[in-house]
Amino acid sequence: MIRKIFFASAIVVAISGCTAMDKLAGMGVVSQQTSTFDNSTVIEVSPNSLYDPNSTWGTPLQLGAIWSSAYPEEAGLILSYNSNVSSGNAAYLGLTGIDINVDGKISSYKAQQQTNLSSSSYNSVSKTIYTSSKNTIVIPYKLLESMVSAKNCRIRIHTSQGNQDIDFSAQSIPGGKATAIVSIKEFLAKVERFK
Repeated sequence: MIRKIFFASAIVVAISGCTAMDKLAGMGVVSQQTSTFDNSTVIEVSPNSLYDPNSTWGTPLQLGAIWSSAYPEEAGLILSYNSNVSSGNAAYLGLTGIDINVDGKISSYKAQQQTNLSSSSYNSVSKTIYTSSKNTIVIPYKLLESMVSAKNCRIRIHTSQGNQDIDFSAQSIPGGKATAIVSIKEFLAKVERFK
């Protein structure tokens, strides 16, 4: 009995530790600011990990969200892909659309702008250039709420190299690292205070 309690406690501490490390790395961080243009409140959660059940090594795709009190019935899904020029993967990836399957009801959304491609930094020791691809896709805010509360939510991210299917409902990837749904729940709780 004591072993079971100790084991359960160790799991909780490990998962909490992973979440804390993500926050230190800037993943899944919820922030709030006031727009200098129209004085609206803008709440954002930085992109965090996603779970691809068909991939042994995980996916470099991440998901975040953004909301503005100027457009309270909409939310932006921030699609992100991080790589480097020496990884063997594509340095950049066009992020063009998303299909959302909430408990069997499928809807599709396309990006209204081109993917932002950036070479964000250079490591002089490993001589590596780190790259980033980001795009935001606008969806109804109610749909984002449905995605989080669904029994089964799957998303298909359309990229310049094909599609990738994601189990959005998975709270963590193998090994215990929290996924985007965890930080998006925190984001939604913050947004609700302003709606």
